[in-house]
Amino acid sequence: MKSRIAAALFALFAANAAQAAVITNGNFESANTGWTFSGNVALAKQYGAGFYWGGGSVAQNGQYAVAFNGGDSTPNGAVWQRLATTAGTSYTVSFDYGATSPSVQSLNWSIFGIDANVALASGLVSDNNPAGLLNSYTFKFVANSAATTLRFSDFSGNNTVSNDGLLDNVNVTANAAPVPEPGSLALLGLGMLGLCLRRRKTV
Repeated sequence: MKSRIAAALFALFAANAAQAAVITNGNFESANTGWTFSGNVALAKQYGAGFYWGGGSVAQNGQYAVAFNGGDSTPNGAVWQRLATTAGTSYTVSFDYGATSPSVQSLNWSIFGIDANVALASGLVSDNNPAGLLNSYTFKFVANSAATTLRFSDFSGNNTVSNDGLLDNVNVTANAAPVPEPGSLALLGLGMLGLCLRRRKTV
C-alpha cells in the first residue's frame, strides 16, 4: 500500500516538474548539427555591427542564423529536426524570424508526428523588417509519438530580390502539467488517508 501511495505522489510531482529543452543547436552556433538542410537555405554569419544585410536583432544569439533564398535564389529551402517527445505531452516552440530589407518575407512552420505526411500543427509567419530586427514567434503542439519532426520552410511566394528570410534562436520545451486545484489536492489527500486507515484495520 505504501508503495502505491508513494508512486501516486511521485507521478503528481513529476507531472509538474520543470520544463525541459528538447531541441539541439537551436541557435545554429554549431553549424547544422542536429538539423537537415534542403534547397536554397544556408548558414549566415554576422559581419561587422549589422547582421547579414540588416537582419539584426536585439535577440540575436551568437554569430550564426539560417538564411533562406540567399543570392536572389528560388524560395524552396527547408530545415528540419527530429525531436524526442512524449506522446500526450504539450510543447511550446519559440523562434526568431525576420527579413533583411523592408519587404515582406514569410516562413512556414509545421510539426509532424506518427504520420509524416499529415501535420499535427502548421502555420505561416510574415515579417517586413520595419526596424531591422528579427521578431519572436511561438506556438504549441501536443505530441502523438516518441519522435516528432519540427520543420521550417521558405514560403514559395516570397520576393527574393535583395531580400532574404532569417531564422534563429529556435527553442522547444515540454510544458509542465497544470497544477491541481486545491480542491483536487484535498480529495487526493483524503483518498490516501482513507487507504491508510483501511490498511490499519485489516492488519
